[in-house]
Amino acid sequence: MTAKADRILKNAKVYSVTLDDQVIRADAVGISDGKIIFVGSNQDAEAYIGEDTVVTDCEGKSVLPGFGDAHMHFAWSAKKYAVADVANIVDKKKDTPDDVIKKIQGVLKDYAEEHKNYAVIQGIGWDRFWFLGALQGITRPFTRHDLDAAVPDRPVVMLSYCGHVMVLNTKAIEAAGLSADTPEPDNGIIRREADGYPDGYIQEPDLMTRIMAAIPGYAFTKEQNMEAMLKCQEAFFQNGTTLGADLLGDEENYTYIKEMAEEGILKVRMNGVHTVYNDDWEEDYAKENAEWGKYNVEDVFKVDTIKYFVDGTPAMLVPYTEEFCKESGMPAEYKGDFLWDYDNLMKSMETVRKDGHNIHVHAMGDYGAQATIDCMINAQKYNDGRDLRDAIAHCSFVTPEDRKRMGEHNIIGSIQPYWMSGCLEATPEYLLMLGLERAKEAFLCKSYMDAGVRCAFGSDFPVTPINPFQGMQIAITRRETPLDPNYEIAKDATCYNPEDCITLQQAIQAFTINTAYQWHLEDVTGSIEVGKSADLVLIDHDIEATPAEELYTIKVLETLLRGETVYKA
Repeated sequence: MTAKADRILKNAKVYSVTLDDQVIRADAVGISDGKIIFVGSNQDAEAYIGEDTVVTDCEGKSVLPGFGDAHMHFAWSAKKYAVADVANIVDKKKDTPDDVIKKIQGVLKDYAEEHKNYAVIQGIGWDRFWFLGALQGITRPFTRHDLDAAVPDRPVVMLSYCGHVMVLNTKAIEAAGLSADTPEPDNGIIRREADGYPDGYIQEPDLMTRIMAAIPGYAFTKEQNMEAMLKCQEAFFQNGTTLGADLLGDEENYTYIKEMAEEGILKVRMNGVHTVYNDDWEEDYAKENAEWGKYNVEDVFKVDTIKYFVDGTPAMLVPYTEEFCKESGMPAEYKGDFLWDYDNLMKSMETVRKDGHNIHVHAMGDYGAQATIDCMINAQKYNDGRDLRDAIAHCSFVTPEDRKRMGEHNIIGSIQPYWMSGCLEATPEYLLMLGLERAKEAFLCKSYMDAGVRCAFGSDFPVTPINPFQGMQIAITRRETPLDPNYEIAKDATCYNPEDCITLQQAIQAFTINTAYQWHLEDVTGSIEVGKSADLVLIDHDIEATPAEELYTIKVLETLLRGETVYKA
């Protein structure tokens, strides 16, 4: 006798992609005890309908696997939801850097007035390139004095949208104990005024994290952090995302994530990392390795990967443009910031691999990627038959030879489709840094896939939005969507390398089963197959019948996780 389903979704356009590139299409899906028990025709689904079965008529709309987010910063949710956000204040057609400064000051003044009880005022969302020529070709430093003019009486910490730069006001500099006598750090950049006093501009996460920790009152409370992470979870579900990843390694927040998982209020599957840095990796790694698994909670939260930042500003094989080096005050032969000693990186990855851990690396430049691939291939000698998975995040620039090496050695490209626009005039950062010919080589997703690289898509939240449909459209068209603040500039701009557009099948695969694969969850979730968790998304379109230029208009009607409705429009 056929087991009866708890729920049947019928009259659907079921669409899913497997690891081996097979497309699954069906009319109906049956769910029981949180698992998929049937995928097939409407007619065959009738056998699974009993007296208590809830039947949903999908009216020809698509049912997709729950999406994954292969690389984002869940533990930083408070930095998005509990701070002054300036991410979308710029009109690139009209604004100068001075205009932007005035807007930032206005946002900060209002925020400080609304939060008089906050010891430290925090903000996020500005772009370093607003002040390096991206706006009307004007270069203008963003410094402590700009923040002092808005909030002079309390420390202010303004984090860039990318998380690699921050600006402090004078009160924050003093609170952190920085001065003209502060020695030059090995783990980042402290930009200085003529007399050596910090001008407020601080670069690279390791240094930034240490400075932020030194500012009294900077840390959010447990309640603020947990509330913000639950808001992020809501955003996940509203956008059909059921699998996420935190790629920073915020140990304090991991205790909160674990607590939320144990209490059952964290439902989204979440993966985390332990981050190590060049200067003290042995000590940090030894501590984490001794307590391995301490955050894991069933299939809700798992930390099984070591994370590296190998570059900040992309570490390139060839120097940046002469104009960029001059305007930014960098040496003439500046090639970006490689944050590890090469031999140290090699030794560290060997150690991590011998202990049986996955490796995930932030690498944006072609030299950063090349050095990473060298070290990963060497470390793979110590796999000893274990199924360990290496991933490179972002992959902004990778040489054709190194893309081939990634494919040959099963190195995952954990990349962001939101950045794949070929309309460089809308986001001129790489034009400024590298010139047109090299800038055109950024984020060539199809070229990775053609080289055999398994690509897993993510948002890099809070850098870019949690919206897989927007990401799909950009990857498929290599153009911004109307949701993007740069759209008015981009819509008529030249699209470089249009042949690198990917297909809908490739985009859905990268957002579903490939992301599950990155985190060793391909047997649990990521595709609509019998026996897997009922992680499903019902949308308001037939996605295969939707023009590529309209994918951004898709809305989620319902998100199911483990068979439970976690969002319903």
